[in-house]
Order: sequence, then C-alpha cells, then structure tokens
Amino acid sequence: MSNPYSTLGVAKNATTDTIKRAYKEKAKEHHPDRGGDANKFAEISNAYDTLKDPNKRAYYDQTGSTNQQHRQQGFTGFEDIFAQMFRQNQQRKAEARINISISLKDSLAGGKRIIGVQTPQGTSNVEIDIPRGIVHGESVRFSKAAPGNMDLVVNFRIQGDPQWQRNGLDMHTEKDVDFWTLIIGGDIAVTDVLGKKYDVRIPPRTNPGVTIRLGSAGVFRDRHNPGDIFVKIKASMPQSIPEEVINTIKKYQQ
Repeated sequence: MSNPYSTLGVAKNATTDTIKRAYKEKAKEHHPDRGGDANKFAEISNAYDTLKDPNKRAYYDQTGSTNQQHRQQGFTGFEDIFAQMFRQNQQRKAEARINISISLKDSLAGGKRIIGVQTPQGTSNVEIDIPRGIVHGESVRFSKAAPGNMDLVVNFRIQGDPQWQRNGLDMHTEKDVDFWTLIIGGDIAVTDVLGKKYDVRIPPRTNPGVTIRLGSAGVFRDRHNPGDIFVKIKASMPQSIPEEVINTIKKYQQ
C-alpha cells in the first residue's frame, strides 16, 4: 500500500479532523460517479480507513505497513508465503474476463442481457444483469456466472450519444427554442435518453445560452441520490417573419 499520508496530502502529525476533511475533498474529486478513477478512489478510501483508526494508524507509524495479520498471528515462514501466492494464482485462474460495449441508454436503464463468453472450451452465452447507472470503464463481478462455475468479470464501455452527455450522475443536453417563445415565454418538451418526457417552462425574455435544471431527473444508481438534467437553451430563428411584425420591431427600436 502507498503512504496513506501522501495519498490524502496530509502531514504525519495531522489531526483527525484534518484527515477527515482531506479525505472528503479527495473522495469527491476522484469519485467514479463524477468521472474519477476507480483505482485512485479505492486507494484514497484505504488510506482514510488506515488513518481514521487510532490502532491502525499507530501500527502503520511503527511498521510502515497496514497488514496487522502477521503481528496478530505470527509469521510462520516461507511456506505461508507460497501458499498465499498459490491461492491468489488459483483465484485468478477461476475467473473469466470480458469487455463489452453498451449504449448510453442501456447503461442508464440497466437490465438483463445475453453476452458471449470465450473460454478454452469455446464460446458460451451467459445472462448478466447490468446495474442501473453503470459508469464507463467500471468492472462488475458476477459470481459463478461463467462456464465451469467461474466468476465473470465484465468491464463496461459506454458508447457516446449525439444529443446527451453524462457527467457523474448528471445529464446534459441542448434544446433549440424558437425566437418567439424566448421573447414571450412558453412550454417546451424535453425527452430524456430513456424516452421520458418533461414539460419545461421557458420564462419570458429568456436569453440564448441559459441553462435550465430539472432536479432529480438525471442518472439513477443504487445507493445514490439521482442526478439532475441540465438543458442549455439555443435560439432558433423563424423561417419567415410577417412584415407587420418587422415594422413593429423597427418602431420599438426607434
């Protein structure tokens, strides 16, 4: 394990409150739901787990290690090392890994899917249950789902969408609104990636470039609060403008 003090960016004599604040900042910055790196987030969580516990912190300060198992049970020699290495090697062999590409819609909806898994015995079809709100680059382990009763580790790659962009649990899009609605106000319809429609009120005298927020309408993910939808307004000029309207505008400008 790397130095937990360096990981959190705190001094060795940092107080508990300082460590807690540093952890919150680092965790927020690197959280996978906000586009952060899952491995870095795990490293930050492990560092905080060590430093928040007085006993674990004292042990690390004395030994430079976070593994207290040998202190508690005693070190019994090279046989234990080789046995542990053998078990880890066997565990790696007892799993199948695969990368799959799914649409943004499928990543938000989740649900069951049949995928082909290549093994030494050939290709087998396996049913998996995609977690709702899965993140690009995230890996999920499905216990004993692969042929031969092996674990299946699936790495998900999320395809881009021409109209929507995901940022953590938030979704962003742009919407063309006609010139008249921007002036006098009105309602527009926004349909999200999953096909759900929202009626959005455009206030009178709305400027192009304004962003409207739809609270709790973004990405849903287990054990997380839902994100938001952000709609950036773009102006759409009418194809034709009646002459009397043009004259009225000219009079107003004068």
